[in-house]
Amino acid sequence: MKIYTKNLQKISLSALLVLILGACGGSTSSGESNTNKNLQTEGTTSLQNTSSGTSAESLQKENKNLYAGTFETTAPAEDVTSSDNALFIAEGDKGVEVIQIGYKDKIEHNVITTITGINASKVSLSEDQTTLYVQNREGFINVYDIQDIHAPRKVKILTKDSIQTNPVSHNGIYEYVPNEKSGMTIYDISNPSNKQMISKFQETAVYALVLVDQGTKGLAATGADGIALLDLGDPEHIHKTGTFPMEGKTLGVSINKTSGLLFVANGDLGIKVFNLNLFLDHLR
Repeated sequence: MKIYTKNLQKISLSALLVLILGACGGSTSSGESNTNKNLQTEGTTSLQNTSSGTSAESLQKENKNLYAGTFETTAPAEDVTSSDNALFIAEGDKGVEVIQIGYKDKIEHNVITTITGINASKVSLSEDQTTLYVQNREGFINVYDIQDIHAPRKVKILTKDSIQTNPVSHNGIYEYVPNEKSGMTIYDISNPSNKQMISKFQETAVYALVLVDQGTKGLAATGADGIALLDLGDPEHIHKTGTFPMEGKTLGVSINKTSGLLFVANGDLGIKVFNLNLFLDHLR
């Protein structure tokens, strides 16, 4: 039986002194931050063997600056989204775990609260970070006011199609809709009342997507195949350009521009944390 630790461990990340100058500025999908190019970590994440035959251990040593650690979660992490100083983790029938993150001489993580009474599969935030959207198993969106992060307040329930929670291109024209094992569907939403499907991407599964490189590329959580780098330059011909293998299932991704960190919802293995810039360098 898998046992999950309720209290999150503090990850010793002494070299993260260069990581954060402050906890202001929000989460983002742009990935253009140059923060922490030389981030030093303990490398708590392990990898599967790569197709070239390189061992997980040697790959981890080679990229020791890549890893920022692991957060244990109460239940399997199915999705994650980040604000200035908090993570919101969808954990199935355990609801949504809200974790406060402090940046000093090391990253500290403390459970603020847990949103219960919902079988949470997906989480996302409004642009101003005052509203949390939680998708349940039936596909409905539960909307929470999180202006008081210690006491999220449910305000309404919406249908999935009544609100935009999927990634949208920087020009606002294209919507990327993850279809999990079926890949991803791309829509032209220049006319919101009559959006048009323009292509389907089926080269790999896509459980979640964040945009990087000014929206020209995306990092996709692919389930059993780790994190994939996708070229989004031509919406009609999206293709995979690289893969970062990981143990377990990768089900969600979120970027915090302020910290220069990439958070990955890794199922039974909790939340894995990476230096975003070095992660992208590895995949390019």
